[in-house]
Amino acid sequence: MIAKLTGVLDRIYDDAVLIDISGVAYRVLVSKRTLNNLPELNGQLVLWTETVMRNEQPHLCGFMEEQEVDWFRILTQVQGVGAKVALAILSCLTAVEIGDAIISQKSQILARADGVGPKLASRIVLELKGKKDLPIMMRDLASEANTNVPQSKEINDAISALVNLGYNRNEAEIAVDKASSKIIPPITLETLVRLALQEFQARYA
Repeated sequence: MIAKLTGVLDRIYDDAVLIDISGVAYRVLVSKRTLNNLPELNGQLVLWTETVMRNEQPHLCGFMEEQEVDWFRILTQVQGVGAKVALAILSCLTAVEIGDAIISQKSQILARADGVGPKLASRIVLELKGKKDLPIMMRDLASEANTNVPQSKEINDAISALVNLGYNRNEAEIAVDKASSKIIPPITLETLVRLALQEFQARYA
């Protein structure tokens, strides 16, 4: 099984790339997030890969980060989630955001991805929450969630404050979740909002 490719970026397609390795070109399906972070043509490209069957033919799916391919494998274990849907989720959300959505059981965040309706998003959360073979990153998040549970009032108030500032509610929930994981109790509304705004600044920098 091909787990990683290092070569020259030869071509870019709408949903794939061609990577040249010593004269052998591999066509690799990629997420929109990967497409947006590619080097220039003829630049060096490193992709973590997973082989999947699509239309009864083997295909390579590639990712810039190892955590992404870990999540791709996990997501495609869920009934109804094939390679196309998993790539759509990883196009819309980072590995950390997927972990946050599952830990907090916020299926509406997963439903933001193309082709993921509310029922499928709920199934993903139900099947993956508590699963033992999840990426290490998510197990760490779960541990933090159990030992550092923020007060729900401050969380809700911080989300409302961000929405009032013009941010999308789903994005506000993700930013506040990230901010709350960095705070040692007691948690205050002022600190939550300040750190959540920093999350937005870092994301769109």
